[in-house]
Amino acid sequence: MADGGTKKPAKAANGKKTGKNSVSLVEKAYQQIKRMMFLNEVVAGQRLRYQDIAQKLEVSQTPVILALTRLENEGLVRSEAHKGFYVPEASLDEVRELYEMRALIEGFLLKRTAQRITREQLDQLKELMAEHESIQNQSYTRERLWCDARLHTILASFSGHQVGEHFLRQVFDRLYLMYRPERLSADRMGESEQEHRAVFKALQARDGDKACELIRGHINRGQKHILDGLEREVQFRNSFAPWN
Repeated sequence: MADGGTKKPAKAANGKKTGKNSVSLVEKAYQQIKRMMFLNEVVAGQRLRYQDIAQKLEVSQTPVILALTRLENEGLVRSEAHKGFYVPEASLDEVRELYEMRALIEGFLLKRTAQRITREQLDQLKELMAEHESIQNQSYTRERLWCDARLHTILASFSGHQVGEHFLRQVFDRLYLMYRPERLSADRMGESEQEHRAVFKALQARDGDKACELIRGHINRGQKHILDGLEREVQFRNSFAPWN
């Protein structure tokens, strides 16, 4: 015990302080690996060598292993004996289930949001919608997908339901980190903008039932586009025959 009864910070075998510092390193590794997944720096089927990731992030291997274990618990990576951690391939059944859960959770949260949304929050939402619509390309990009996720998670935060918001963010992680935006057609960009505007009008009118109906329709149409893209990819993968 130090003077005054205060404990000295624990130290690791290498003499470095542990505790909060080690927790922050795990969080850093966790966020950086998610960023690598979002930016397609790691892809489906790729082995995640924690030694290489530790070197890239300039941290020791332990926080990387703990971060990968956390990501595995969240369903974002998987591990096998003698193979280690890897990014799983896309699954049609998993996408369907994730979108079903998203529609249930987000519809519930939006009903609450409609009852309590403020003028300042509506203004914030309007700015985010304008930012989303300003990202125009020939096809979906990671930037637009990220902006769309922000729009939906902020809407969820306005509900004041912290548990529901937490679960929705987990669903978004599974959907947006594991499935690439190029699976969405360019036609979907214009459709989603119109659907966002309709939801905004329902929130302005504080019509929770209408907002819930609209957001679930929006999610179901997004699901169809994602599944169509995934099915095309699976068909190509199954039919592809390399040349000699």
